[in-house]
Amino acid sequence: MKITIMGGTGYLGQGILAGFVNSKYNHELISLSRSGMGNKQNLVMPVSYLAVDFSHDGNWQSVVTTSDIVIDCVGILIPSKRKQTSYEKNSIEPAKKVIDQLQVKTDKTKFIFIAANNAPRLLDDYLKAKQEVIDYGQKKLDNRFIAVYPGMVYDLQRLGNFIPGILLNIAINGFKIPFLKKYRPVKRSVFSQEIVKIAAGQSSPLTKIIR
Repeated sequence: MKITIMGGTGYLGQGILAGFVNSKYNHELISLSRSGMGNKQNLVMPVSYLAVDFSHDGNWQSVVTTSDIVIDCVGILIPSKRKQTSYEKNSIEPAKKVIDQLQVKTDKTKFIFIAANNAPRLLDDYLKAKQEVIDYGQKKLDNRFIAVYPGMVYDLQRLGNFIPGILLNIAINGFKIPFLKKYRPVKRSVFSQEIVKIAAGQSSPLTKIIR
């Protein structure tokens, strides 16, 4: 299969690409990001890294429409005035651009969207942005649109979420604190394995929301 990752050079994108590279399946893997390879070190290989701007027409359009699966990891957690980022510009618009392209140009490509199971109240707008993409994708692509609902995806590579992720796991599974389940901590390696399964048409608990 030809699998394209939007935001493939980021934390989630690199984890997902590693999952596919380490799987038993033989895929053609493509990363679409603003930087391409840039000057980043130790990127997952073998992957074709392309620099694109989803706000303008370009080679990304033919890449996504000839892919079997497109996985959207593009987005921000918190907007920044200094960096001139916003949910609309950096999370919603790129997804809608690709969804529109898939709706018009192909009836085969599936779109896997990395949503969120839950988040603290401070991130209500983050969740609203995710839901806007879900509503749009389901309307435009019907069952070709697949939303995935992880909580905190943690990994030793990022101590800022690794330690909270471990503590959440202990609280949920060790101390059996039920209301914390909605934050759904998941190791990045496990998350990536689930994405590989979903891409292969297998079931995954991450496609269901935990309340």
